[in-house]
Amino acid sequence: MTNLLQLSPEIIKLQEDIASLEKELGKVILERDEMLNTVKSNLEAEYQKKIGYKELERMETEITSRRCKRQLELIQAAVNRQESIEEDEIEKKLDDKFQEWYKKIDEQYQKVKKAENHLKCLMSDEDNAEFNKLYRRLVFKLHPDLNPNQSKDKENLWHRVQLAYEGGDLDEMRSLAIIIDAQHKTIELPSSKDVLQKRKTKLTGQIQKIINNMSELEQSFPFNIIDKLTDNDWVSTKIEEIQEQINQWQEKCKHYEELIEMLLVSKKAGVN
Repeated sequence: MTNLLQLSPEIIKLQEDIASLEKELGKVILERDEMLNTVKSNLEAEYQKKIGYKELERMETEITSRRCKRQLELIQAAVNRQESIEEDEIEKKLDDKFQEWYKKIDEQYQKVKKAENHLKCLMSDEDNAEFNKLYRRLVFKLHPDLNPNQSKDKENLWHRVQLAYEGGDLDEMRSLAIIIDAQHKTIELPSSKDVLQKRKTKLTGQIQKIINNMSELEQSFPFNIIDKLTDNDWVSTKIEEIQEQINQWQEKCKHYEELIEMLLVSKKAGVN
């Protein structure tokens, strides 16, 4: 109390401003983290559930059609050169050429499966409320922007908090809260005007940077389709568009297969 009375009104005001800014920074950090780790994951899962599975079907149909086209080209080249058609060799060439496509299909398949598992494993409202409350406490006590110059042990604890938050690990979050509550001590703000002013300026900049980042996120996928995902008409239209593309690839594939069959028959009959 004696030390507080010795501080100038200007210093006290700066300390109050910093305390307020730290609360505001903590708030926007939580909002951004929720966007990136909760809202984004839920939106992506919902998108895969409603539309992603159809995009996977389109990709599979497209690669089948493209493979048929390339197979046709290889067989036609062999016929033009009056060479025998080595089907095993052609299949190997096709497998090699389309490896990247198969990787893309597998990536999309994993997204769909991940979405299914994510939606099955959502926490209850009660657990989710506790999870977010614990995270909020730990952000204020461990986040580097709110706790500059903290020890290496605290940095390691913060890393564990991030992993627990990203993985939705409630038990780990509970354990970390117990650990930090036992260690945490209130840190008094410095009384140097220059130090306080620099801290205030830095906090203001950090807050604005995060706000700008969230504004940019809102314009990007999947945040820019939040309203659309709840619009059944939009979802139905999107599915119809993808199905039309699937139909077109299937028609192309059928055409290529017919030409391949004609070439093989002609080759066997000795017609070039």
